Amino acid sequence: MKTILSRLARAVDPGLIAALAFAIAAAWPFLSRPSLPLFTDAELHIYRAGEIIFSLREGILWPRWAPDFYYGYGYPVFNYYAPLTYHIASYYALLTGTDVVAGTKAVFVLAIGLGAVGVYGFVRDRWGASAGVLASAALTFSPYVLYIDPHARGDSPELFAIGLAPLMFWLFDRLYRSGRSAAWVAATLTLAAMILTHPLMALVFFGLLVAWLAWAMLIVPLAPNGMAPPPRRHVWLVGLALLIGIGLAALYWMPVLLERSAIQLHNVAGPGYFDFHRYFIGLGELASPSKIFDLGATQPDFNFNIGWPQVFLAALGALTAFTARTRRIDLLFFVFTGLGFIYLMTRASLQVWESIPQMSFFQFPTRFLGPASFALAVLAGASLRWLNLFDRPWLETAAAVALATGCLVGAAPLMYPPGWGDFGVITPQRMINEELNGRALGTTSSGDFLPVGVVYVPNPEMAYINSYYSRPVINKLNAPTVPGFAGVEVRAHGATYDRFLTGATRPFVLQLFTFYFPGWKAYVDGQEVPIVVEAPHGFITFKVPIGPHDVEVRFTDTPSRTAGHAVSTLSLIALIAIAIRRRREGQTTTAGAPLSRPIALGLAAAVVVFAAFKMSADASGWFRVTSTGTTVKVAEQTLFARLGDHIALIGYDLPRGTFRPGTEVPVTLYWKALSPVGNSYQVYVHLIGRDGKLWGQSDKLNPADFPTLRWPIDRYVRDEHNALLSPDAPPGVYTVVAGLWQASSGKRLPVYDASNTPVGDGVVLSRAIVVVR
Repeated sequence: MKTILSRLARAVDPGLIAALAFAIAAAWPFLSRPSLPLFTDAELHIYRAGEIIFSLREGILWPRWAPDFYYGYGYPVFNYYAPLTYHIASYYALLTGTDVVAGTKAVFVLAIGLGAVGVYGFVRDRWGASAGVLASAALTFSPYVLYIDPHARGDSPELFAIGLAPLMFWLFDRLYRSGRSAAWVAATLTLAAMILTHPLMALVFFGLLVAWLAWAMLIVPLAPNGMAPPPRRHVWLVGLALLIGIGLAALYWMPVLLERSAIQLHNVAGPGYFDFHRYFIGLGELASPSKIFDLGATQPDFNFNIGWPQVFLAALGALTAFTARTRRIDLLFFVFTGLGFIYLMTRASLQVWESIPQMSFFQFPTRFLGPASFALAVLAGASLRWLNLFDRPWLETAAAVALATGCLVGAAPLMYPPGWGDFGVITPQRMINEELNGRALGTTSSGDFLPVGVVYVPNPEMAYINSYYSRPVINKLNAPTVPGFAGVEVRAHGATYDRFLTGATRPFVLQLFTFYFPGWKAYVDGQEVPIVVEAPHGFITFKVPIGPHDVEVRFTDTPSRTAGHAVSTLSLIALIAIAIRRRREGQTTTAGAPLSRPIALGLAAAVVVFAAFKMSADASGWFRVTSTGTTVKVAEQTLFARLGDHIALIGYDLPRGTFRPGTEVPVTLYWKALSPVGNSYQVYVHLIGRDGKLWGQSDKLNPADFPTLRWPIDRYVRDEHNALLSPDAPPGVYTVVAGLWQASSGKRLPVYDASNTPVGDGVVLSRAIVVVR
């Protein structure tokens, strides 16, 4: 036994253990708490995973249709949005006997672990194990990976893609430099997984990978690099891995390209909430420290930042590329990449965004914080190359331990995400209820995957929705359209089919509460009949002849989907065949030396010290505050103004200074539900001049993009606005007024002061703004 343990200890790189320890620390809120939060996009991804697992249980292994979305009319979301993470969540639930909430949590944890290990391996193989450990700490504890994507946004597919990216780079780098068969198979599969994970991040990271490989093949050999140039004979293996990896994912991307015109994808890139103009960030915020959270908020305020340790270490690493004794030409690639992503997040890149129409599909320039964090983590690892100037081995140990610990300490404010309760059971009925209560229809906010036949989104049909609850079989039939001389009996319903028995004395038109999308076909007694798309709602309609008939409507594959499956199948066969043929080839290894024992022991000691530090911070509350009642500790101005019977405005932020016409005035409102809110209210911020006229405003369908129907009563809601001043606004002092109103009636909620006295229909903020020419 001792011999086995000693061999295992020699075989396992302590650096990998360190990377996994970082991942565990970063994912600890997910590991230590049950369930997942309700108030982020994670909720939408859980519902998508729910639709996947319902289909899997019916034997549909690659679902493309979500039958229970859009009030039960159906939605082709899985035909266009990469579904791998939903499959992972579903299979995790099936294999462990849990649910898709636990499965989605597993996706978050796995994503963080893949990123930590992948960047360690990539940097270790190129610049040493201590550099790999530092790079792993820099990425794992970067604000975007640690908090923004998993907790603030709850975007499990995007985080998984960010975690896959370093692993993909590591495997392709190994393949290019060694030609190993195992690296070839793993690199090919990882590329396919990336494409199947997140469409936007797949485009970014695939482009980055191709650029990196081109740099390594064409640029690096031109200058001294400190490494032997890779054998040219492995270039074809890289090309083959790229080709087959893309082919493996063809079952997803081929229908996306060939059936692009079947949906209203243009909705996602238009003006409004997803307008990229609204989401640029400044260099000051990018380089700022992380904020301490107020756990009394439904969503605490945070910065879209890189992280102070990451900024310092990346700058230090980038400078090594410009000094002769530390220069590595391959490092310059990540210098240019990191600066490029930072540029794309700032308003300086506006012309780029506006001149390339496809950029609008990224919606949020802040998305590029994820790829930037990877590039800067690589640079952070390279910062240890400065120690090559000194012949002091202990310096590397001390620096690696100290700097990795600095990444942990710098991330301490982000390790206290708000708590959450039990998410609850996922059922089709619950998903429809969430839509009825104002949550995003179809788990999207702009109807970007709506079939083109849906010119006007119909209201929910309650008689049909009630069949989800009261009948053993869901009834998709639009009963009011069935004439009196015809009878229709529901025989069966599934995720991709409906069967009926009809009888009529005359031919009639049968209509279903199902959006038409290519692939739906109607059959009468087994013979296909043409479908007519009902206008303007896009429902399936078709003619049924006289007499009794067995009628079926079924979702089938189209030629483009069949072709995609065929290409993926052939690619899988090619992968297996080539792997078998090359199983004994390319046995040379390019793995870097494992982490030295002194650094491993130093890291272990640092983890113990940091654990003690965090326990003290937990007890003293150094890195968090908690507002309670109607007091907001982080608000610049506090007040209490009740609107209607259930909501109060309890604070606001309004900067001092002057503003020019045509510019935006940032206003942050702090709302609190005093009791459960029974209606959905809209919010406005008005800028009123001395003449009493409206010269600027901001309006939202939901305050903080959070329907008031869902507001908890134990936390406040932070609602950010950028009120746009009219270009011809006259100079002077302007009053800022905020309030709530209801779109269905057009009425504003009355406002009462602290003494319960009516004071109008809008809250006048005590701080005014000054407009100058």
